[in-house]
Amino acid sequence: MQSFIVQVGGTAYANAKLTIEARLARWILMYQDRMYQNDLLITHEFLSLMLGVRRPGVTAATHLLESSGMIQARRGHITVLDREKLEGMAGDNYGAAEAEYERFIADA
Repeated sequence: MQSFIVQVGGTAYANAKLTIEARLARWILMYQDRMYQNDLLITHEFLSLMLGVRRPGVTAATHLLESSGMIQARRGHITVLDREKLEGMAGDNYGAAEAEYERFIADA
């Protein structure tokens, strides 16, 4: 429950303060963490719902991440090419919930 609360707080902060590109990078990282693979089956429509933005905003943000070499986007797929760059784009807003979860697992 603690790691969930940290994640919800991080999402609220991200939605209020981060750019669409940073929020997209954060979301892709979290999705990749849970799927354990680089090729993610996901549409711009779904991402727009998750990020709370219009679909054209996701398309523009995806193009920026792609032109920076972080991802490769194809219809219905996003492939993570450079995780470190994505983490840099997401900044300090990525990883807190994951670290909290790992801390609880280690304590158990």
